[in-house]
Amino acid sequence: MEQESPGDRVVVVSPHLDDAVLSLGAAMASWVRAGSAVEVLTILACDPESSSPPGGWDARAGFSSEGDAARSRRVEDAAACGLLGAHPTWLPFGDSDYERHGDDDEVRAAVAEAVGAATTLLLPGSPLSHPDHEWVVRTIADASLGAHRLGFYAEQPYTARSRAGPATAPWLEVGLGATLTFQPARLGARDRLAKWRAICAYRSQLPLLALDRRRALALATRPELVAWVAEADRMPH
Repeated sequence: MEQESPGDRVVVVSPHLDDAVLSLGAAMASWVRAGSAVEVLTILACDPESSSPPGGWDARAGFSSEGDAARSRRVEDAAACGLLGAHPTWLPFGDSDYERHGDDDEVRAAVAEAVGAATTLLLPGSPLSHPDHEWVVRTIADASLGAHRLGFYAEQPYTARSRAGPATAPWLEVGLGATLTFQPARLGARDRLAKWRAICAYRSQLPLLALDRRRALALATRPELVAWVAEADRMPH
């Protein structure tokens, strides 16, 4: 099944170094095959030069410092994105485990520079139950940052664990001036296989996410959900 390209240059925002691939990896692989240049922009990729002690999550993964975690996880992310044909870009902001996100204006400026003249921009849209994910979207979702097309994706594995399906936070729809309706992306078997391989590249994260290779395959075969926001529906800013 062939997927239509959503644009020449597609930027998918990932709060942490795995979120976009877990949620939208197969779709990204299909868009690359359809001719799109796909970039994964991770906001909270932490500082690879830091010697600060690891945060709780990174300590559980066995890392000795923030820098150790950032460097190792970027290697994993580069491998995962490479398996999808996507290009990774990393911003050095820290997550809540390191008790800092960065100044909102500084983050918005860095994201705007990274997004540049992208045709299409995708952000996490549901359920945004992780405080880092909510913060990322609240910080940058008030505008499309110059992209011609704006979309939101359902976060995995969180959506897969909910029988009710994706639920959008009211504050997000109010801010957008639009109702988000999630629809499954058209995916082929080769795209799902690429996603499975990409998920398995995050070796340090699989135990913490309760994902072995079998469960990763199950996640890779689940629908990937995207809600596109029509330009006419969006509020001016």
